[in-house]
Amino acid sequence: MKPEKSITYVIATVLMILSFNSCNSNKPEATYNPYQYGISKLEYNNPGLLVDLDVGFKSDPMPMDFDGDGDYDLLISESGSYVESGVFYFENISGNVDLPVFRYRMKVSTERFRQGFDGMCFEVSKLNGHTHVLTPDRVNDQLLIYKDVPQNVFWDKNDMPVAASTHIKDTKYNSWKMIDFDHDGLFDLLCGLATRKSGSYLLFFKNSGTNENPDYMNPVKINNENGKPVGNHLRMETSLADFDKDGDIDFIAIGDFADFIYFENTGTPTKYRYTKGKNLTCNGEIIKMVSRYGEAVKATAIDWNKDGYTDLIAGDEDGKISFIKNTGKVKNGIPEFLPPVFFQQEAKFVDFGALTCPRVFDWDHDGKDDIISGNGLGSIGFIKNLGGDIPKWAAPQLLKADGKEIRILPRGANWGYTTIDVGFWNEDNLPDIIVNHHNGNVLWFENTGNPEHPALAEAKPIEVRWKGKPQKPDWVPGKAKENELLAPWRTSPLIMDFNKDGLNDLIMLDYEGYLAVYLRFKDSEGNLYLTGAQRNFIYESGEAVLLNQRKGSSNGRLKIAFADWDGDGLEDLIFSSKPAVDWMKNRGMKDGKMVLQYMGRAISRILMGHTNGPAVCDWNKDGIPDLLVGTETGAYFYWQRTSFNVTSTMTTSGQQKPANYKYFKR
Repeated sequence: MKPEKSITYVIATVLMILSFNSCNSNKPEATYNPYQYGISKLEYNNPGLLVDLDVGFKSDPMPMDFDGDGDYDLLISESGSYVESGVFYFENISGNVDLPVFRYRMKVSTERFRQGFDGMCFEVSKLNGHTHVLTPDRVNDQLLIYKDVPQNVFWDKNDMPVAASTHIKDTKYNSWKMIDFDHDGLFDLLCGLATRKSGSYLLFFKNSGTNENPDYMNPVKINNENGKPVGNHLRMETSLADFDKDGDIDFIAIGDFADFIYFENTGTPTKYRYTKGKNLTCNGEIIKMVSRYGEAVKATAIDWNKDGYTDLIAGDEDGKISFIKNTGKVKNGIPEFLPPVFFQQEAKFVDFGALTCPRVFDWDHDGKDDIISGNGLGSIGFIKNLGGDIPKWAAPQLLKADGKEIRILPRGANWGYTTIDVGFWNEDNLPDIIVNHHNGNVLWFENTGNPEHPALAEAKPIEVRWKGKPQKPDWVPGKAKENELLAPWRTSPLIMDFNKDGLNDLIMLDYEGYLAVYLRFKDSEGNLYLTGAQRNFIYESGEAVLLNQRKGSSNGRLKIAFADWDGDGLEDLIFSSKPAVDWMKNRGMKDGKMVLQYMGRAISRILMGHTNGPAVCDWNKDGIPDLLVGTETGAYFYWQRTSFNVTSTMTTSGQQKPANYKYFKR
C-alpha cells in the first residue's frame, strides 16, 4: 500500500467510527447486571450504606496497622466455612476513634498457603515495633511465626524454637502470644489451650535466652490463688495485658455463654499471683457477646483507640467483630468495660448473619418483594427492597414481637437456628410468620398491624388435633406440651393450600423425616385446627418421600420451598441438600397425594457446610422464578434464570433430565 493510500484509509476508518457512534448516541447504555452469568452473591447495590462488619462464619481478628497510616486496621480469618475461608483485610478509613468505619474486605491469603490450624488460632504479638502473628500449623503439630505481617503479608513463615508439638497435639485449639510476662526485658511465650480430655490451661514458657535467640524453658501451668488452673473449662485466648493499670499482667478468658472472665494479677510485675475469675460487668449486668457460643469467640487485647487503656477486640461465630471498650475505671478490683458494639463497614453483599434462612415476601405492602429471614442467632430480620430493575437493598432490620426484638434462644442453647415461612396463617389478610428453631418447637407470630405497618404479637405454639398420642421425634432438644407441634429441629415450615380447599395448610418434615402435610380444617364454630401429619408426598412408585433418614442431631436441618420451577403449571419441590440445592418435579396428584420425581441438582456449586436455605423470587418480574439461597456465612446467593428450560446450573442447553440416582439425605 502506498503512503497516501494509507493515510486515506486511516481517515476513512476514523470517519466511519465517528458516524457509527453518532448514529447510536441516543441509545440507552446497557444496565450492568451482576447476576447475568449464573449464581452469584446478592449485592446491596446501595452506595453509601453502612452495615455490620462481617467476615462470614467464625471470625478471628488480628488488629494491626496493616497499611502503615498510623491507625489500626483489621486482618480477620474466616475459619468456619468451606466456601470462603481465608484471611481478609478491612481498612480503617476513620482513624483512631472508638468505632471507625471500614472498607469492604480484600482477601490477602490464598489456598496455596492457607495459614494455620483450621484458620482459627491466630494471635498478634508486638515486639519492639514489629508486628508478628503466631499460629499452630495446619496439622496442629508445629508452632509458626509469620514475621512483620504488615510488610510481608504472611510470606515470612518460620518455625518457632519451642517444642510446641508436645503441648498442642490433640487439642481443640491453642493460642500463642509473645509478651514480657515477668518484666525482665525478655519476651516469653504464653499459650492458652483446650485439651480434649482434661480441660483448658494457660501455660507460661519463660525465655531464658535473648530476644534475638530465645531459649524457652519447659512450661509452667498458671494457677490461681487457690491452686487451681486459671481457666480450667474456659476458652483460653491469650488476652493478656495490664487491664487495671497497676503495672502487672492480668488475664481475660471466655465463658461458655460468651461472657468474659477476669483474672486479676495481685502479685508483682515480676512474680504473678492470680485471683479467682470474676465476670466483667457494666452497670451490674454481665457483659456477653451477641453470639452466645463461647467456644467460637476470639478475643484479643489491644489499646484500640490509643487512649492508654487496653480494650478487647472480639470475633464471634456469626462472623462479626465487636469493640469492647475499657473505660479506665476500676470497680471492686475489676476494670469496667462497656458492652460489645459491632464495627461498621461499607456495604457490599447482603448478609443477615450465619446460617441465614430467607423467604421472599412483600412485607410492607409496597409492591416490592422483600427478604424476611431467620438465622443462627435466633433473630428474624426484614431486608427491605428499595426498588429498581436490579434491586437496591436496605440494611437488615430486626423484627419485633410485642415491641421486643425477636431473639429465640432456648434455655441452655447457644443458638436459635430460626427457620421461617411468611404467609396468611389466619384469615385476616395480614401476613404472619411461622417459625421453627433450635428446640424444634413450631411457633406462630400473628400480624396484628396493618398491611403497610406490620406488627407481630408474642409467639404462640402451633397445635395439632392428634389422633392418639402426639408424634414427636426420637431426638430433638425441645419439649412440647399436650397438642403442641414438636418437629425435627432446624427444619423450615411452609404455608401452602395443599388440597386447594381455601385453607392454608402446614408443610414440613414429620417426626421421622418424611415430607408431610398438616391439613387445616374448621370445626363447627369456625375455629381453625390442624390434623396430624399425613405423608402425602410420594414417588411414582408410591413410596413416601423421606427427605432426611439421618438420626440424632443429624436429623431435621432441611429447608424447603415450592414453586413452578419448570413452567408446567405445577408447583415443584426445591430443597436444601449437599452440596447446595436439589429439586423434585411435581408429576401431579394421585389419590390425594402429590407425586414427585427427583431431578437432581438445581445448584451444584458448594455454598455450605451446614445446609442452605432456598427461597424462590422474581425480582426482575419476567415471570420466571429465580432462586435465592441463604448460606452458613450469612451471605445470599442469587440465581436469575433466563428461561423455564434452564432448571439447573449444571445444564446449558436442553431441559434437565431426571437424575439416574435416588435422592437421599447425605
